[in-house]
Amino acid sequence: MSQVLYWPGRTSFYPLGNTSAVCLTEDLPPERNADVLLLGCGDPRHILYTVYADALISDEPRKLDFTCCDIEAAVLARNTLLFTLLADHDGSEDRQTSIWNVFYHMMLDETSLSLLIEQCRKLVPLAESMDSWRRGPYSHFIVMCNSDTLSEIGRFWKLWLGTSDFNAKQTRRFKERFQDGMKKIRKSFEGCRVITSARSAGPLAPVAFDAVAEQFELYWVTGLTNDGWKKVKPAEHVNPTFAFSTTSGDEFSLFDGTVPISGFHLAETLASSGLEICDKTPSAVFKVVQAAHQQFSAWSKAVVRRVRNTSASSASFVVRMYAGEALAFCRALHPVNGPNELAMHSPIFSAPWKRTVVHLDNALYSPSAPLPAPTSFDVIETPSVLGHLGLHDLLIATTPLLRHSSSSTLHTKTSFPVANSPAEGIMERVCGDLSTISLLLGVVPSTCVSRFTTYFNPSVIVSSTGGCPFATQHRERSAWKFVGFGRDTNAPQKALSFSPDQLTGTLFNVYLRMFSDEDLDKRMAAMSLGEPHALCKLNSLSTIRYTRRSFALLLAYIRERVHCDWDRVMDDLHTLVLQSRTLINGSDLYQEMVTQLFLAGFRPSWLSPLAVQELRFEEDPPVFRQWRAVPEVVTVVLVVPRHPITKAQSDLSDAVCPYLQCETWANLRHNTFSCISASFGKLEVSGQGENKVAVIVEDRAGIKGTSPLIVSFPILSTCLMIATGGTVSLAVRSTIGTMPLSQKLGAEMCLFKALLTDERWVHVLSKAPTSENDTTNEVHPLVPPTLLDETDQGHPIHVKMDESNTLVKTLTAHLDIVHAAEQAALTSGCPITVEQASLDKAKLRIGEYQWIVSFPLPIDITNAKLRIARKSKYVEVVAPIVLGLDDKKERSIAGNFRMTFDSGVPTLWGMHRVNLDRCPSFKLPGGQKAFDWLAPHINHTFSKRENMSRTQRVLLGRIPDTFTSLKDSLRTFLFWPLGW
Repeated sequence: MSQVLYWPGRTSFYPLGNTSAVCLTEDLPPERNADVLLLGCGDPRHILYTVYADALISDEPRKLDFTCCDIEAAVLARNTLLFTLLADHDGSEDRQTSIWNVFYHMMLDETSLSLLIEQCRKLVPLAESMDSWRRGPYSHFIVMCNSDTLSEIGRFWKLWLGTSDFNAKQTRRFKERFQDGMKKIRKSFEGCRVITSARSAGPLAPVAFDAVAEQFELYWVTGLTNDGWKKVKPAEHVNPTFAFSTTSGDEFSLFDGTVPISGFHLAETLASSGLEICDKTPSAVFKVVQAAHQQFSAWSKAVVRRVRNTSASSASFVVRMYAGEALAFCRALHPVNGPNELAMHSPIFSAPWKRTVVHLDNALYSPSAPLPAPTSFDVIETPSVLGHLGLHDLLIATTPLLRHSSSSTLHTKTSFPVANSPAEGIMERVCGDLSTISLLLGVVPSTCVSRFTTYFNPSVIVSSTGGCPFATQHRERSAWKFVGFGRDTNAPQKALSFSPDQLTGTLFNVYLRMFSDEDLDKRMAAMSLGEPHALCKLNSLSTIRYTRRSFALLLAYIRERVHCDWDRVMDDLHTLVLQSRTLINGSDLYQEMVTQLFLAGFRPSWLSPLAVQELRFEEDPPVFRQWRAVPEVVTVVLVVPRHPITKAQSDLSDAVCPYLQCETWANLRHNTFSCISASFGKLEVSGQGENKVAVIVEDRAGIKGTSPLIVSFPILSTCLMIATGGTVSLAVRSTIGTMPLSQKLGAEMCLFKALLTDERWVHVLSKAPTSENDTTNEVHPLVPPTLLDETDQGHPIHVKMDESNTLVKTLTAHLDIVHAAEQAALTSGCPITVEQASLDKAKLRIGEYQWIVSFPLPIDITNAKLRIARKSKYVEVVAPIVLGLDDKKERSIAGNFRMTFDSGVPTLWGMHRVNLDRCPSFKLPGGQKAFDWLAPHINHTFSKRENMSRTQRVLLGRIPDTFTSLKDSLRTFLFWPLGW
């Protein structure tokens, strides 16, 4: 796994989303079919709303294919249940109400519970096998990506169905435990106004504060939503779909912010209601619930129509389910997925704490599949995965899955403290200058090119009101698109070139920022800040998102895009890392970094097979005496008995995100390994030497069971050769959140330690252990993504960095003059000029001939230089880059609204589409106070510089730039009907 492993203690179950639904096709032209990948999909609100919003765009609806990935199978079981209920919908209002209750209510009335149980009785037999599901009535639009997913989803259907067989005592206990959990949540919020759902009201958040706070309290008291229109039936039964989860079993683990209205657009009703800011009338509470009910009903009807017009042959509406971790799923979808050392020592496990290797269904993901599932996508939505993943891990896993077109979009959501500006927040997450990272990765946030966003950020309005619990963080939704603004051809494999010294310095700077949690100077600087910023910054530094494998995979990804002397770059980078004292754990984690770089394809000259064998014969290590040949990398397996785990389990669960790592000690040499895999179960070992293999029989009870913990990690064999008499241990990484554990575990935070030669607990293998019936080198060929022909070959764009190797200084494009007439014009001394053609293009003229020179990012041709080689017959355009997040200079409107062509269809590159036919009607209420929310909403469209420019216009008579004037005109149009 690229991400760190933390103890699976008390985790929350998220059956419902806590942000408003978005239209997943809003960046695509209406003529184009949509393959959409949702990572960490959560509930299906985005799919429901997309089907609804997309319905009237064209006469013939486009094909919609959604692939839903979530690590929590209970979420997918709920989603599949909902889609099957909609497929069986009889159109009656009572049925619609019962479907709402089943999906959104924690407590159910008799009618709704009966509907749930009957549907489970229908679904459980269908989940027996992939064949039984394919023969069922829902397989034409609900597809399971593999048998493991179907098995896990079916397990929850069985659990829900099993509650109908409870006797009176079991039913009473089940209800008491669930309601006790609800009471604990209510108690934790005593005296607080929980208004997080106000974000879903957009600019009307101040109007909704009291209404959503009261609705939250009512929901956690009754388990119901009440729209005030109908008498709510008595609800005495626990909704079992809220009671079970993968990580917590039947323990109550609902996320304490769960409330149904958060997933809907509350502004739709409030805008025409006439309610004023912080309106306390009872009708306000009913209106937000009515908005949710009405929207769910409309979205559901749109899905029902889609399902009934879909067949197995047409596949016009398909929802695919995959239960597993997001990055593992992405790796399994990558077109290049052959056996290699990384797969041998780091198999693609379906999720942390599992040893099941990802195997996708051959009937869907093989070249011979009659209706192959998509392996590249027009849109990739990541609603929540960035909460625990590093941005680089996500980008390098998902970008290869984006279909190469100007409209293809990767959406991310980034949270950062209110104290930081959006620019600072993004810079911190990308671990460097945005232009540099965008060039290296090949994708860029569209807002950083257009310099504006068409998305409203509710946290801006809410934080300005003050005193709000969720005003401590901004949430920024970014749309990442390919650099080069989606040219109709693929960029060459070696699209960029760097000098080795500058690339080394750039990568080293990224390395330091990726692991800034290990930077002692930053910790000391954070402690010098005043409250509450010091604690906030320290907590941020204690959040570990990257491992050395993350860095190795990032370099492997960059190597595919950048032409350079990589051997020299890697040698110099190793030297910088070894000599650096910036990171306090840098030397301890160096061996792991070399291991991961080796597995990613970077092989240092000193780690050759011959050198390994020579060291083996010199040291004669006991762990390799039965090996005929020792590879450069091996896998260490540590079996941790249950006793030390049980002893510390309660404290581990109470600690704040305890990260686990393995450590080796030998002759005062200490090495740390954070790229570890773990699961509970029994280890079965067979064979000797390099032929020794291990299989793990997993304990499904996990941390609640009695089996030992089995941990494994890759390591350089040379580390073990010089570790005679050494030990290997499992420990907790020291952070602010784990400091209390040191009182029980000691300063080393060690959970268990054993000698490397003690085969009761330690085994050294040539490849990683997996679960039963799995292998680490079995490969299922995938359907390769459809790519356009490469026609843009030529010299790479040369990147020149500044002296600090953090900022891009210039981009140089090389143009060979090849035709005889053009060469004659060049050698004859004709004038040569260059001018700006567009944001990322220059027009080069030599006499009567002209060329369009393309760059990957916006450039400033007015300050460009030309290098002219009349004898060698080439011209180079050296242009400074123009890309940033600050807004300090005035700018023209030209170039901000970038238009491209997607398969011949004109497309606005930086703006999303809105289906006006699906926008709610807006009725003007009486009373000007009912529009007090509108002024701050409109005024927040201006940046600080633009506000200053407007002030100077009034005081000094200066005319603002065109973009500011455009915003001012829109402001006037919107305020004029109100008499403002």
